[in-house]
Amino acid sequence: MSLLEVWTFRVLVIAAVALFGVQMATRIRLVADGPRNLSADRLPERVRRFVVDVLLQARVIRSKPWVGFAHLFVFWGFVAFAGFTLVESLRGLGIIDLSETGWFHAYRIVLTPFAVAVLIGILFLLGRRVIVRPPALGRTVSKESVLIGLFIAALMATFLLDLRLEGVEARVNWWAHMVVILAFLVLIPDSKHLHLILSPITVFLKSPVLGDVPNLDFEREEVGFEAVKDLPAKQRLDAFTCVECGRCQEACPAFATGKLLNPKKLILDAERAMLAGRLDAKLVDLFDENVLWQCTTCGACESQCPVGIEHLPLIIGARRGLVSNGEAPGYLGPVFNGLERRGNIWGLTYDQRDKFLASTGVETFDPARHTYLVWLGCAGAFEADYQKALRALFELLRAHGATFGVLAKERCNGDPAKRTGNEYMFQELATQNVEELQRAGATKIVTSCPHCLKTLGEDYRAFGFNAEVVHSAVLMAELTRGVQLATDDEVTFHDPCYLGRYGGHTEEPRALLQRVGAKVREPVRSRDNPFCCGAGGGLLFEEQEPGKRISQERLEQLQATGAGTVVMACPFCSIMLKGARASAQASTEMVDLMSYVNGKLRDQGVKGPRDRG
Repeated sequence: MSLLEVWTFRVLVIAAVALFGVQMATRIRLVADGPRNLSADRLPERVRRFVVDVLLQARVIRSKPWVGFAHLFVFWGFVAFAGFTLVESLRGLGIIDLSETGWFHAYRIVLTPFAVAVLIGILFLLGRRVIVRPPALGRTVSKESVLIGLFIAALMATFLLDLRLEGVEARVNWWAHMVVILAFLVLIPDSKHLHLILSPITVFLKSPVLGDVPNLDFEREEVGFEAVKDLPAKQRLDAFTCVECGRCQEACPAFATGKLLNPKKLILDAERAMLAGRLDAKLVDLFDENVLWQCTTCGACESQCPVGIEHLPLIIGARRGLVSNGEAPGYLGPVFNGLERRGNIWGLTYDQRDKFLASTGVETFDPARHTYLVWLGCAGAFEADYQKALRALFELLRAHGATFGVLAKERCNGDPAKRTGNEYMFQELATQNVEELQRAGATKIVTSCPHCLKTLGEDYRAFGFNAEVVHSAVLMAELTRGVQLATDDEVTFHDPCYLGRYGGHTEEPRALLQRVGAKVREPVRSRDNPFCCGAGGGLLFEEQEPGKRISQERLEQLQATGAGTVVMACPFCSIMLKGARASAQASTEMVDLMSYVNGKLRDQGVKGPRDRG
């Protein structure tokens, strides 16, 4: 290259790097100024997720295979071309010319199929954005995204042309390639393509636990998020990483039923506020108070996000800020009062629980005589309809030789308080419960409530409680190994969000159903990507739900399977779906999993292990 070309390229590189650096410095400063909440604990799990979700792009491919593989081609193309870009940059800067070495010629040959794959992938993605235009990507075509896509296509095209061009044509082609790279560098920080740099970081830093919302430290006078400036480092980093793909929006049950909540918009609004310098802006003004209370905490947004964004800490953190200022919705007032005065969400006395337990003959837990402590939960203690499911569980446990007892007095685990932002109430309940459980000597706990499963099994670890906690479906799947009945039943199973998505227990309930002879018809969303019933996040208590009721939408999805029976495994799903059935005046049979399994075994005369075969 001539001296003029070298100096021209040096000037362009300095200008591009400077513009890139200034934009990145602004974002780095904003992230660094946030309260620190970055963690690298549970390193093996983080590394495994990094390999699966970043290097293999598995999360993107799983939800949308064609789009996912196109992204995979582009991602690995960028990785493969890193060395090529470095060599050509060193050559252009006049530092060293390696372009005529044997290994570089071999490297170019290896890059050829990568270039073709990237070109095909990016043209597919451009066509999808410009022609197909999925609603999740927005109503208007992003000119910036189209420009970036054309840049990537141009880079691959100029590389392929360089394999055949010589002389002046090759030099012009080289300049076109390098100028596009520099333009791309300048555009990255102020575009959604910043995720190319940040997403490996956010995926690694994302908590290994879905919906992980760290406890507040009251000694440090933490109260949650009230203003943009309160957002911690991870949430700020998330805002700058959003790729605007809309997967969270598509998965959100609130958005799907016409609510104001759009998880994608929450993240983008936070990004815009930070870049605009609105750090003192109140979150309730930025997001709209109604939006913050429409989240069911189902975790669909987080589980679908391909770049490791955590929506729930942002939403629940904002709720904490509102609760600390006495700005919780009116329908939560009686719930909080009930938790404070009576230790349960309905504010009932324990006479009803005591009468129920007396009628079942269940004993108070004694570690010398009982293997399992059965945690009833608020619904099990006070909801008469759901107590039928617990009776079935007790019969199943006895029939299969499992010894169990219950606490003499059991408070709510605090899940409703934590998910609605009443952190003080949650920690008070958790502390009392942990003391009671440890005093009782419980090391194995079984519960039929997925919310209790999540809270006791995950959230209580921060309070030093590490007992084994299992859902009744998981335990009974283990105890009924060898059972196989033959029936003609066709059922559909509604996966509770806190059992399937949070807990990862999707096959055990189905194994139970199949063992008692049921054929399972799958609804449109199931297993680890279920559609919420609408009860979580305190919305069980919200009677005036804007738009279509989430429970009604889910009921219709379950009815569309053609199965006459809906099997459930969560007391709150049961309440919501039965309510939707009543509103729709439908005849669909609804039954808890334990009741269904126990009924089938009893009908067939199978009482326990000796009756199998």
